[in-house]
Amino acid sequence: LRQVLADVIQEVRRSVSQDIDGAEILHGLLNAPWLQSLLKVYECLQRRLRDSPEPYLDYASGLSLQLLIDIKSLPCCSEEAKELYHLLRQPHLQALLSAHDTVAQKDYEPVLPPMPEDLPEDEEATRIVCLVKNKQPLGATIKRNEITGEIFVARVIHGGLADRSLLHAGDRIVEVNGFPVDGMEPEQVIQVVARSHGTIMFKVIPITERPVHNQTMLYMRAMTDYSPQQDPNIPCADAGISFKKGDVLEIVDQTDALWWQAKKLPSSVACAGLIPSTNLLKKQREFWWSQPYQPHFCMQTFPTEEDMMAIDEKCV
Repeated sequence: LRQVLADVIQEVRRSVSQDIDGAEILHGLLNAPWLQSLLKVYECLQRRLRDSPEPYLDYASGLSLQLLIDIKSLPCCSEEAKELYHLLRQPHLQALLSAHDTVAQKDYEPVLPPMPEDLPEDEEATRIVCLVKNKQPLGATIKRNEITGEIFVARVIHGGLADRSLLHAGDRIVEVNGFPVDGMEPEQVIQVVARSHGTIMFKVIPITERPVHNQTMLYMRAMTDYSPQQDPNIPCADAGISFKKGDVLEIVDQTDALWWQAKKLPSSVACAGLIPSTNLLKKQREFWWSQPYQPHFCMQTFPTEEDMMAIDEKCV
């Protein structure tokens, strides 16, 4: 390859002498020291691949043992034979010869057993997620599939402990600290988490496709007071955040079209909270204005299908 490059440089040199455009730049590039060094390394690697070293013999340990027996059986040993006998008995040299034979014989044990033939094809991969419990909530809500009884992560609160782990919304929770949770009510799962101390280990089946969060930064000023404890439609009141008129809110997650996640500014709290989205407020106003006039009418939010599903969430 270097010979081919040398011939190319010779041709380019002729072009330089004829004042052809670009030839001088190409000539300087081909003569660059780094390119020459790279070619030398490439040729060394190619030569190494062509001349792969083969072991002269693959029983060096056995030959060493036979040599020890022969030396020991000699009636009179020279100083050189005694020194050789002493060296061959050294543990590090015997280990070296044993490793040589293992590589030479390609004895790469242990060999993994073959896959069982009766393995179910729909076996789902599981993942272990460990969280170190502290005084703060884990920052996630769970819900139960009423048909199958399976427990799922409904949402992960931005900035919470679960958000910094490998838990994602849509993951199915199989076990909590070794306890199977299929068939449990969300309140029972919360009790298992509450009784846990230190590290909490979740065995989950990850969601196959996670939504891509590509959201712009958004700031809003509250035009009214809001308390999650007084909102009957919030998915989880404990995950909500209260604010007053005039507060500045940073919207950190708009994945849910009805319930956004926000933080009050300024705030030293890393964990966000749920607030009703502008889309939800618009639906509430539309529902309110669509109702016939009634004296002493108390406004109630219209429970959409998404709302009914979200109300079943419980905060862990």
